[in-house]
Amino acid sequence: METSLEQRVLEHLCRVYGLGIDEVRELFAIGRTTVGETLGRLDEALAGENWTAMADAAHMLKGTLFNMGLQELGESARALELAAKEGRTAEARRLHAELVPALKEFRVPAAEA
Repeated sequence: METSLEQRVLEHLCRVYGLGIDEVRELFAIGRTTVGETLGRLDEALAGENWTAMADAAHMLKGTLFNMGLQELGESARALELAAKEGRTAEARRLHAELVPALKEFRVPAAEA
């Protein structure tokens, strides 16, 4: 059975920071909010074909994902950032289409927002 992203992050934060579960859950909630908001920024940038905004949002997402211990997703965000920065728009669109669904767990339902 595959481990959820949340479980992976919680385990990473416990291991790296040596905090209790309540503190780790609080850090996860902050990270979840940041990722969710940044996904919204990515969607807006894509809709407006604003590649500078896309690169900026991908940069923020990359850092958050690395801090949460999600290395492979952080690498995908890095690739998206570079593609957007370098004007490789078809690649940026493809990477966005792959990355956003992989992070669906981090989308905060409207009722919780």
